[in-house]
Amino acid sequence: MMKTGFEKAKRTGWQVERLLLVALLLHSAIALGQIQATKKLEPVPIRPFKMHVPDSVLNDLKRRLADAKWPDQLPGTTWEYGADIKKVRELADYWQNGYDWRAQEAKINQLDQFTTKIDGQQIYFIHQRSPRPGAIPLMLIHGWPGSILEFEKLVGPLTRPKDKNSPAFDVIIPSLPGFGYSGPTTARGWGPQRMATALVVLMDRLGYSKYGVQGGDWGSAIAQDMAYQAPTHVIGLHLNLIYVPPPNQEAVAKMSDAERKRYSYFDREESSFFFLQASEPQTLAYALTDSAVGWLAWMIGKFQLLTDNNGDFLTAVDRDTFLTDVTLYWVTGTIGSAMRIYRENRLTIEEIVPTPHLETPVGYADFPKEVAVPPFSWITQTYNIVQKTCMPKGGHFAALEQPDLLVADIRKFFAKLDQK
Repeated sequence: MMKTGFEKAKRTGWQVERLLLVALLLHSAIALGQIQATKKLEPVPIRPFKMHVPDSVLNDLKRRLADAKWPDQLPGTTWEYGADIKKVRELADYWQNGYDWRAQEAKINQLDQFTTKIDGQQIYFIHQRSPRPGAIPLMLIHGWPGSILEFEKLVGPLTRPKDKNSPAFDVIIPSLPGFGYSGPTTARGWGPQRMATALVVLMDRLGYSKYGVQGGDWGSAIAQDMAYQAPTHVIGLHLNLIYVPPPNQEAVAKMSDAERKRYSYFDREESSFFFLQASEPQTLAYALTDSAVGWLAWMIGKFQLLTDNNGDFLTAVDRDTFLTDVTLYWVTGTIGSAMRIYRENRLTIEEIVPTPHLETPVGYADFPKEVAVPPFSWITQTYNIVQKTCMPKGGHFAALEQPDLLVADIRKFFAKLDQK
């Protein structure tokens, strides 16, 4: 049945209004971060770190996978109601019988890892220095449901570029508080603004007075908060996701069909998980922390939706890399605490705060299958965009899906800044 123009307008308006709430929550987090002052804390030692998960934890994981109680699925369906049971069974079997955490652990342990305490919380991070003098310090920040593993393939090319004319970087990759070995958090208030403050402190503790920051998902919001909090230290932001609310209703009315489709995609397809994790992450944590298959299915659903794939997300993301990300949350006991970033962000925002114009130079990598992409004209009203690249392929997990494209764009952006 055809929709009348009025019915279409009502439906579209509801979608934009709901998505607007998501954008405002994230964007206001950035604005509030600008208001908060960076805390100077007492010097704390930085200690070398190596991953080693006890055998008992890995054995327990395999037992839970073997003893899983499986739900039914409607005949003739695949992804229409959520994660397809065929794909979940396939990956659960491989996770139990074929996947090798120890091999992945050994690979990660080839990188230089450290921990330190900031604001009462252990912070884990990778700090890989370039052998080249004058390398640019660059922090790479993940989001949810990502981790430090997103950036593993970027470390070598960024720290040791083959082309002597390409810029080299000292790479710093923190696990956000509440994620991986930076968790679980044990106090309230670890939202994006507090995380940004902690990461500014980390860079200061490492001796970097000038540095760049790259991020997507929550990493984008936190990177922007860092620039607001430490404008004299952050020389540039490279972002592959920018949330911007509509400047006014007139701007919404002027959106093209293509712009409206990209901006409302997240609302149409998957905004439910955002609101669930922002309202009661603790309730969800009971199920996902107890059931390995439940946690696996939750992650499969997100990667299936958010990657640029041909119907199977494993065509966009390597199977072992995906399962290492899933396993890292499981073995560190941070499934629940990582989801709390959504709730903490919501609790922090008591009112919508207008975001001041960000003077820090921004490089924007626009991947075609990214979610909730606002019109570029809205972005330029708040951000000092000095480089925009429309990528030929890739989705929400840019560093995992298209590491070469992302590395090239990062190099181009910071080389441009270095020439000024």
